[in-house]
Amino acid sequence: MKETSLNLTKDQMQSIINEYLNKENSLNELFSMLVNSLMISERSDFLDRYGAGNKGNGYRQVQKAGIGSGLQLQVPRDRLGVFKPVILGILDQQEEQIKELCFSLYGKGLTTRQIGNVIEDIYGQHYSKSSISRITDEFSEIIMSWLNKRLSRHYLIVYIDAIHQAVRRDVVSTEAFYIILGLKQDYTREVLGIINIPQESATGWQGVLEELKDRGVNKIDLFVFDDLTGLDTAISKVFKSKQQKCMLHFQRNLGKYLRVNDRKEFFDGLKPIVNPDEIDKTTQKATQELRLYLKHWGLKYSYFERLANKPNLDLHFTYFDYDYRVRRMIYTTNWIERLNKSFRRTTKIRNALPSPKSALILLGYCAIEIEQNIYKYPIMNFKFENKFCKIE
Repeated sequence: MKETSLNLTKDQMQSIINEYLNKENSLNELFSMLVNSLMISERSDFLDRYGAGNKGNGYRQVQKAGIGSGLQLQVPRDRLGVFKPVILGILDQQEEQIKELCFSLYGKGLTTRQIGNVIEDIYGQHYSKSSISRITDEFSEIIMSWLNKRLSRHYLIVYIDAIHQAVRRDVVSTEAFYIILGLKQDYTREVLGIINIPQESATGWQGVLEELKDRGVNKIDLFVFDDLTGLDTAISKVFKSKQQKCMLHFQRNLGKYLRVNDRKEFFDGLKPIVNPDEIDKTTQKATQELRLYLKHWGLKYSYFERLANKPNLDLHFTYFDYDYRVRRMIYTTNWIERLNKSFRRTTKIRNALPSPKSALILLGYCAIEIEQNIYKYPIMNFKFENKFCKIE
């Protein structure tokens, strides 16, 4: 019987395809036919060019991700087993893209079950719950490895601040996760660690700082942190660095001991004492002014009288030892606030995380994203302060 061929125009072919695509699962079927035909053509071309002593040897079935359901493909084989379809390699790259999608969804706060639902809606049953679980386990290993990476020997500044997240141990409770952010010698920023410490203490903080040393840190010029229990003592033991306690946190805490009607007058008087733009002010002068100011208000509030006599108030004014052009960058831990906002956007879709480790994974993912973007740009104002000159 003589073979006949249809000489269809492009418009006619398009019309037939469009009509076929109205059927259920037609997109996958059409794509499967196209890929199968391309692979057959690939094999024919391969055997024509390099097929001496070789020939076709049937087909093997494989399943690949499709749209809404898996693709059932017939991969052509050759007798010598050397033919590998190029188009199949392109589909394998799609597998990596799906894995990256799973990573991204997990990093945005979705649970394993939610990720599985998304992947099933898009790609069908090709990915089982166990497959998704394996992918998220791999994701967790990558993040934990990054959180424990080797660090540089010298950091100009290290900032430490906390974000609070509800996590489950035996019961759900809110715990602090401490962000450790470093300024490198090229004036770019790096997240050195994210630490969960259920109970603050000098011993606990000493362990955290010694771990930084174990990961390669030899010198830190300045620590900037809130009044965290025992951290100042641990810094003195482990790194012997200068310390700056967050001035903005200090002021907020003072407001708790004032009547609402007194707060405006109190903070208006405090503002010139703590103003970082006072070029000629020194740490010693600011500390003396603060003690006198607190003693004045101590006549009305006994807490301020006691505070005025406390040692180490000067640790709140270390920023006056530095060039006025960098003081606003070191007198508060709010430099970490952009990172904390990113954390909150990610965790707000989850009422509570199933474990502290799962919280570390999500926070680590956010830290990697911001480090690869915003934090890679240097903050050149630090070049004005010779105390932060590069030494290596």
